[in-house]
Amino acid sequence: MPVTQKSSIAHLATDPLRNFKFQVVIRPNSGGAINLGFMSVSGLNIQVDVIAYRVGSYNTTTQKMPGQADFSPITLSRGLAVGTPQNWNWMKDLFTVMQGTGPNNGTLDFRATVDVQVLAHPVTAGTVNYPAWYRIYNAWPTALAYSDLDAGANQLLIEQMTLAHEGFDFDLASNLGQDAKTPGS
Repeated sequence: MPVTQKSSIAHLATDPLRNFKFQVVIRPNSGGAINLGFMSVSGLNIQVDVIAYRVGSYNTTTQKMPGQADFSPITLSRGLAVGTPQNWNWMKDLFTVMQGTGPNNGTLDFRATVDVQVLAHPVTAGTVNYPAWYRIYNAWPTALAYSDLDAGANQLLIEQMTLAHEGFDFDLASNLGQDAKTPGS
């Protein structure tokens, strides 16, 4: 007896995007690009304050309108590897500006544009698609932390960097196999 396959609505086009396949590119405003691997990126959110007010003729409830928007700090985490001092160097650039020392009397632009590109899954035939893309504007490090050193543990040394920023754009591809447009372009 032949086996007939039932039609299913579940296929790659309807699958949600995976959150574990992404890459981070840091583009300092002074030029160049640094492509780094991170284990996690968290804090990509925006919150808009609510301004409540009352109308004299309609005093049973309050009316609401949007107020100021605020973007939460973003945290990037990765395992520390030999030959990857980029985060520490970025933090040192910030100190150079704060102290007014170094080249150009410490007027180095320590801000950067950070792109977080979500990769399609599965990657087929060597092509790389970016179905979702975040562009974070004017980011700069506010904290750099390293995991505890413990001779009795069996863990990785983790580096965690927190970024302040002035907002982000987001774009999502309209179809499977297409790239999202680069935000801001």
